Amino acid sequence: MIMMDDLKRMVIFSHVVDAGSFSGAARRLGIAKSAISKHVSLLEQSIGVRLLNRNTRSLSLTDVGENYYQSCIKLIEVVEEAQGHISTVQEEPRGTLKVSSPSSYGIDHIAPLLNDFLKQYSSLNVELLLDDTVIDMTEEGIDVAIRIGWLPDSTLRAKKIKDSPRIICASPAYLKNKKIPSSPSELAQHEWIIFTRLPTPYQCELTKNNRSKVIHINGRIKTNNAQAVRKLLLEGAGVAALSDFLIDDDLDQGHLVRLLPDYKISDASIYAVYQNQRILQPKIRTFIDFLTQRLNQSS
Repeated sequence: MIMMDDLKRMVIFSHVVDAGSFSGAARRLGIAKSAISKHVSLLEQSIGVRLLNRNTRSLSLTDVGENYYQSCIKLIEVVEEAQGHISTVQEEPRGTLKVSSPSSYGIDHIAPLLNDFLKQYSSLNVELLLDDTVIDMTEEGIDVAIRIGWLPDSTLRAKKIKDSPRIICASPAYLKNKKIPSSPSELAQHEWIIFTRLPTPYQCELTKNNRSKVIHINGRIKTNNAQAVRKLLLEGAGVAALSDFLIDDDLDQGHLVRLLPDYKISDASIYAVYQNQRILQPKIRTFIDFLTQRLNQSS
């Protein structure tokens, strides 16, 4: 017979495996790291086998631990299936929702929506972290990360919120004494501002009438920050391709000029990224649904 204590410890053990560490599981569950370690040790004593290989830097499952983990998952899914889906529909989102976002997008597009979001959910708090680096969601306890561009392979899950077209442009000052390009090959001859966060920063693929042309680009300035690229464009430092939300106002006001408007380049999609969970917490599900609706309303 499975004792209630063992069932509780099986749940904790599964969180340790999912998070990859005792500290990650502690943050997820809101209990002390020492308590997590004690519960796993007691579970191992109860069933009489070692489930985890431990060292100072990492954890790994033993062969028996791998099989036991799969059994834990099946058991937990049965319990969650019985009550979890009902609770996610009925339960009011509560607690603190921790959201990370690139700085410029978070300031201009996420922060303005938070007041309206919280008006709908009086039991929620939001912590918004603005950072242009890719944050470790487990280590930082992030519930939802807004990411823009192309997602690498990951154990995380992601929902596309919207597409953000990229536009090739330059300033009138840069173009003043130069020939405005009329073809991809002419565009390749210009001085580019290299944005190193792109999957292929030294290439640009342009498509027109279902025919594609890849050009190789060069430039004396490169940066990993999109706002820095925008500032350099405005200063007349060269040509670049940026997401429309960054430069729409500059284009409307004539501070930047779109180049080769008949050609299309790949979009930089906007994603809500979250940790892999068997049942999504109401606060996470609700926030992602809210963002999807509001950000597409304003597009």
